[in-house]
Amino acid sequence: MSGIRRFVLSKKTLVIASVIIVMIVGLLVTWLLINQKSDNTDGTNTISIQPEYQTALPSGKSIEELGGWSRISPPKTDPVYAYSDKIGPVGISVSEQLLPDAFKNDLDNQVAELAKKFNATTQIDASGTKAYIGTSAKGPQSAIFSQDGLLILIKSQENVSTADWIKYIQSLTLASKY
Repeated sequence: MSGIRRFVLSKKTLVIASVIIVMIVGLLVTWLLINQKSDNTDGTNTISIQPEYQTALPSGKSIEELGGWSRISPPKTDPVYAYSDKIGPVGISVSEQLLPDAFKNDLDNQVAELAKKFNATTQIDASGTKAYIGTSAKGPQSAIFSQDGLLILIKSQENVSTADWIKYIQSLTLASKY
């Protein structure tokens, strides 16, 4: 009888421990998400964040006009920065990072493989830049491509025409580092 009691007690202890672990993990994830939103701890807006590498912006627009950079990667990982813009009336989010080392020897295939993971299988050509577009059933799209040593991912809130995707990708040019 005491063996059964120990089993029930240990099962109860296991359940309680599991609940506590889930609560701790949930709090940790919440804390990380809250603290990841911005690298700025001085309360200034995201315009003061400057990527450590040269970035691409739409021709004729400054990062200030686009609302500034936001770091969207965790602090101890390779940096990924993003800004918001529009293609016509459609809101987009553009994220940029340096090409991962693994991409450098086989760029076209690595970008194509990454695009497949995002279900971005429609290939377009924007004046020599191969981009891959994926469309979700609800309308938002993703575009993935490499340009000037950067890996760029654009997410749209709604469907964007192929011609507009090409025009926007063609408009991206290297911006001054500072």
